[in-house]
Amino acid sequence: MDLSIALPKGRLMDNTMKYLKEAGIDLDLKKNRELVQSVDGNKVVLSKPSDVPVYVEHGIDIGIAGSDVLEERKSDVFVPIELDFGRCRLSVAVPEEKDVSVEDFEGYTIATEYPNLTSEYFEEMNISIKIVGLDGSVEVAPRISIADAIVDIVETGRTLKANDLVEIEKIMDVSALFMVNRISQKVRFEEINELVEKLKEV
Repeated sequence: MDLSIALPKGRLMDNTMKYLKEAGIDLDLKKNRELVQSVDGNKVVLSKPSDVPVYVEHGIDIGIAGSDVLEERKSDVFVPIELDFGRCRLSVAVPEEKDVSVEDFEGYTIATEYPNLTSEYFEEMNISIKIVGLDGSVEVAPRISIADAIVDIVETGRTLKANDLVEIEKIMDVSALFMVNRISQKVRFEEINELVEKLKEV
């Protein structure tokens, strides 16, 4: 296959590589800082997870990233399969000493990497909030008094606990998704469908 593939750097990378290898795409990536690599005829783009849906929407054939970033970005891609890894949740968390529920958040300032999903969630509840957009280390925001609460990905809860935060509400479940460019899905249907079937067997 001579596909272009967007791969997520970070916590999803190891499982992504394992799944692709078991589905027949063994990518021997160079251990350097090169973000676009050619491997066995495939063009591999190493990306921030949040950018994977954007790359796939705008021309990269396939990519793997979390459902959280796809929902946040609202990218127009085809998702033929949910993968069995990367499971976590997008949740609301507050400092441990605060005895509140999300219904009490009127006028709160919330720090998050997910401004769109956060806005949508509270708009549906008719609760007016202010959002501080951060790109990482969201947990520190309440500790330095720039936010009353956070919306962030929670896997084990250890990072929240280490920063004296407690999860009070789940917004959505998250898992890894296999994403396909809509044009590639049509013009390379057989190749991509074969890969999807192999991923289903993994």
